[in-house]
Amino acid sequence: MTILRIVSRGVDRATYDSVRATLELDRKHPLGLMMHGVTEENGVVQVTQIWESEEYARRYDEERLKPALEAVSAPVEAEITVFQLEDLVTL
Repeated sequence: MTILRIVSRGVDRATYDSVRATLELDRKHPLGLMMHGVTEENGVVQVTQIWESEEYARRYDEERLKPALEAVSAPVEAEITVFQLEDLVTL
């Protein structure tokens, strides 16, 4: 089932940008990722993603995200809120 994830790791924009550059999301699109967005509030970045399934998200976290986080000494642990989407319309 399609899910919406909100991920808060407590990192700043510079750390997020370093991880994003390593992952190359815009060129190496992860299997199952439908949407990736970021907001910043009070200097802290929060990521919102839509995945085709929770399994795709978990696989991405373990295989690609965790090594990228560790490479820049960013926290691997995060507060993750998951919602199952029942109706998704894309334009």
